[in-house]
Amino acid sequence: MNRFLSVAGKLVGSLFLCGGGTVTIGLLIGMAAWHPTGWAMVALWVPTVVFGLAPSAIGGFLLYGSSKAHRHALRERFFQLLQSNRGRVSLLDFATATRLEPAIARRHLDEWAKDCYATFDVTDGGDVYYVFSADPIALPGDARAQELRRAVREFVRSW
Repeated sequence: MNRFLSVAGKLVGSLFLCGGGTVTIGLLIGMAAWHPTGWAMVALWVPTVVFGLAPSAIGGFLLYGSSKAHRHALRERFFQLLQSNRGRVSLLDFATATRLEPAIARRHLDEWAKDCYATFDVTDGGDVYYVFSADPIALPGDARAQELRRAVREFVRSW
């Protein structure tokens, strides 16, 4: 569901942002060229706000929300993999599960590994596994990292 919301939010948000931006730019160029005064200025600013700036703001919020939904979906899938693989996740498993390119999947896993002090296990075949421990670890002051570490520990302990 989060994947659908992410894609729909990106599509609708992009349309609103582009449409509102186009209207805003067009009306501002018209105002600059015509130099309206009095009621004409009001008559141009009202559609600029209603049909230009408001849809642009809505589009920006939708794009932000879809980005947040996408990050949540990745994180949710990451925790499902952690739970099913008992704290061991390979790059290939994560990239396949999330349908991300390996370079992008590696960036996410490296960030989470750094945040959670994960270790690495290299198999005889050369496969690299990220190993997330259920042991308590010292948490620095970063609230986002603390939340991620706490969630990883809870998932690993829940088996």
